[in-house]
Amino acid sequence: MNYEFASAENIGDRKEQQDRVAFATHPTQADVLIAVLADGMGGHKGGARASQAVIDAVMPIFETFDPNTGSARDWLAGMMRAAHERVTAKGRGESRDPRSTCVMALVNKGRVDWAHCGDSRLYFFRHGEFLRRTEDHSMVEVLVKQGEISEEEALSHPDRSRLFTSLGGPEDPQIAYDSMDRLAPGDMMLLASDGLWAYFRNRELAVIADYRGLTEACDRLVGLARRRAKGNGDNITVAMVRHVGSAARKGLLGALFSGSKTKSVVPSPFEDCRRFLLTYLRGAKGPAAEAITRQVEQCPDTAAMKQVITSQTQALASITNPAKAMSFVERAIDLLE
Repeated sequence: MNYEFASAENIGDRKEQQDRVAFATHPTQADVLIAVLADGMGGHKGGARASQAVIDAVMPIFETFDPNTGSARDWLAGMMRAAHERVTAKGRGESRDPRSTCVMALVNKGRVDWAHCGDSRLYFFRHGEFLRRTEDHSMVEVLVKQGEISEEEALSHPDRSRLFTSLGGPEDPQIAYDSMDRLAPGDMMLLASDGLWAYFRNRELAVIADYRGLTEACDRLVGLARRRAKGNGDNITVAMVRHVGSAARKGLLGALFSGSKTKSVVPSPFEDCRRFLLTYLRGAKGPAAEAITRQVEQCPDTAAMKQVITSQTQALASITNPAKAMSFVERAIDLLE
């Protein structure tokens, strides 16, 4: 099999875990697998039952998947439709209105197709770089697309969790689809509920996941999310699928990291910070960016890295706008913890 996968969950600061996640390889096709993540909506009764209903509806259909009878998108549409009907059925005859988000990825040999409804996300990374993610079915996402607010502002927006569609209920859900063909060794899909992604920039997720084993990467992300939630965190669920292939994977940004060609790097908060900084600086030009890049590459330890970051805040602001630079500096320092 050319894929590996892992997941992690945490109840956060809630009374009940309303997220669900599941993986499965096809019973007869080794290079076909599915990852499903559902987040029962806490504002509706029966959130845990709703998310479990999604898993219960999807997995039996996946076991019958045949790439010769319909497209992957057709199969995903059928799974989403079945999940919607199962969630809706959970509320019939009871004083319940169960709802759930859902994101699922169907991997068929060298291609991945995905579908989602709500604000559970799928991210796609290649060699430690963020390429794309799903777009939330929320008004805050609409504001981001219209340029009214930034992605950074969206993370803390008071209406971030308000969705305009979900699985369950009398109305038909809105489902979005996408795909990536010709997967390469090292390509990675990360699925996450909003209890996780709300605390990360796209680049952070890519950096942390790229050079770790998947189980360790999941645990690191959950730990950071719990700390950043500061005692008011939602349920957390994260799942990762990585295409291993037969070729050796290259580390993030290749030769930009000294020693990467001759020895493996031990994952650590220090290395997370270093890689995050270098991804930020890589596209910047000019003497200031080049000088900071050299300092970051030559930093021997955490104390020296923190000194570089704090002493170069003004220089970082000259590369981009001051507000963005300050947010970036705060995240880089936080990754050192």
